[in-house]
Amino acid sequence: MQSFKFRPWGRPSWLRDQYREDSWSFISCHGTEKRSAKSIAKHAVASDNIVLIRIDDPLQGQEHEVNEREDAYTDNFRYIQENCEATISHHRKDLKASIDAMRLLCDEAISFSPNIILDITSMPKRWFFPMVRHLVQHPKVRNFQVIYTKGDVHAEVLSENPETLRVLPTFVSEDDRDTHDFAFVGVGFHTHGMLQLFGADNTASLQLLFPFPPGPPSIHRNWKFVQEVEMKVQKEDNFFEKSDPISYLHLDAVDVSQTFDAMKIVTEGGLKSSVMAPYGPKPFSLAMCLFALASERADKGDIPVYYSQPQKYAVHYTSDVCLRNGELESWAYAVKKDGSYVYEL
Repeated sequence: MQSFKFRPWGRPSWLRDQYREDSWSFISCHGTEKRSAKSIAKHAVASDNIVLIRIDDPLQGQEHEVNEREDAYTDNFRYIQENCEATISHHRKDLKASIDAMRLLCDEAISFSPNIILDITSMPKRWFFPMVRHLVQHPKVRNFQVIYTKGDVHAEVLSENPETLRVLPTFVSEDDRDTHDFAFVGVGFHTHGMLQLFGADNTASLQLLFPFPPGPPSIHRNWKFVQEVEMKVQKEDNFFEKSDPISYLHLDAVDVSQTFDAMKIVTEGGLKSSVMAPYGPKPFSLAMCLFALASERADKGDIPVYYSQPQKYAVHYTSDVCLRNGELESWAYAVKKDGSYVYEL
């Protein structure tokens, strides 16, 4: 049991009360999904300052897609304005914006308050990974929590035109190591270019983080993801001669702390090296991000994080917000408290 540690997480209103801070800077993505707008309106209060970021895809698609996307942006911004009393600072950036642009937005939020809430509900992974790093490491950030709101039905095609697999900004290994003990892969709906991972880095064992229980219809799409990975691995020459069989870590899809602990146990506290591919549920990706940062702080080595960034997302990535007992199914995770790190190795 010593491998497990309690890290506060739960409903956003409950976690906010545990911090006992009156006002926060709220960083969120102005997305096309209804859940992104409802998450902001629900969890930002009048005393907060919102840094709202519209992140434009490089590929816009046909004229009807452009119009549909603009209508969704307009409707969501109107919803936020009508249902949220917090002060809003609105920005528009490109998906492939520079790290400096992301840091400036984080610094704007920090200038309002040392207490930061990052809502990753509709935030692309190319953005929220480096933003989490900056906010965790910034000396002026005293308190930091992350919010995620689940969506209802997902689109059949979530995204299009993925780029070549590459490391996410700032999550690159600096020691040029190309052999790792483990590869952690979040099981999602689309593999995209993730299968190139096995040709780029040699790993002794593949650990698939499987959301459990996924429930229908997600389970069918999750197992299709697994099937594609297994077929790719079996085609690789000598893969099983130099590797352990594929392992499955069945984890709660919203439990960041449990996922962090699972990776901690598998790597023996970070002593064994790993590489990551953050597909699957956003909380899995957040756990990977926090594990990589904790590994650096503990001098256990850099952990490269690979992802094939889509260049266009479905306008209605999810149909609406997921409700439980009539309330938004949102979760908040404490990352930093009174200047101390919550997730450590």
